Amino acid sequence: MGNYVFGFSLWGLILYALQLLPNIIWMLAPPANNVLTKNSSAYPILNIVEQVFGIITVAILILLINKGGRRNSNLYIGLAILFLVGYYIAWIFYNKGVVSPWLLIIGIAAMPPLYFFFVALWMKNYAALIPCVIFGVTHITITCSNYLKL
Repeated sequence: MGNYVFGFSLWGLILYALQLLPNIIWMLAPPANNVLTKNSSAYPILNIVEQVFGIITVAILILLINKGGRRNSNLYIGLAILFLVGYYIAWIFYNKGVVSPWLLIIGIAAMPPLYFFFVALWMKNYAALIPCVIFGVTHITITCSNYLKL
């Protein structure tokens, strides 16, 4: 933690806002078949863990800065952009009425944590990785429990 300082990362804020855009559109103009309104766990602790670690991940990306140098390899931001594009495509399908379990699980639940994970690697903000993984596991678990019928 010696290389980190509290501050403000404009890149962290911009990259978070890019991920948030489909959610804002969803809130302003929800699709007719809006099954995601029921995407919460029957176990309140899972909802709490998901929300807390999602907030911690974003807060670390915006408020904790690695003062140890430049950004990491462009491969990481390239992968982040790939997951963000996949997320946008999944939302386009969802808004057009596609609600397949795999679209919801892979496209809408898995893409944000993967995006944040690679953003954190690119920013050399390694402190965000563990909260991001915990957020991702709970986010995907909740979505699987609601939409994947085995």
